[in-house]
Amino acid sequence: MLEQSPKTEQVRNTLQEPCCPVYTPTSYMLLLAALDNGWKIIKMELAPSWDQYGLIYLISLKHQYQKHTQLSILPKNPTIEKLLRERNLLCALG
Repeated sequence: MLEQSPKTEQVRNTLQEPCCPVYTPTSYMLLLAALDNGWKIIKMELAPSWDQYGLIYLISLKHQYQKHTQLSILPKNPTIEKLLRERNLLCALG
């Protein structure tokens, strides 16, 4: 008899797919999800990008129940800056 329940990999892959097309940068969505799930920004700095043509945000995140920190690299663009400004995080950059 075949098992009707989906395998763990199938469920995870399905959950990773957006339910509709999204035209927002993935990095923005990951930062937004992390902040909404209780992660806090512990360090944020502005650095030159690897191609030296722009700037990126290097953001260290920590959750109160996790022992490790997570590094997020985000492009410096109006969408990211708007999110940081709305959450009063842009001023933390100094």
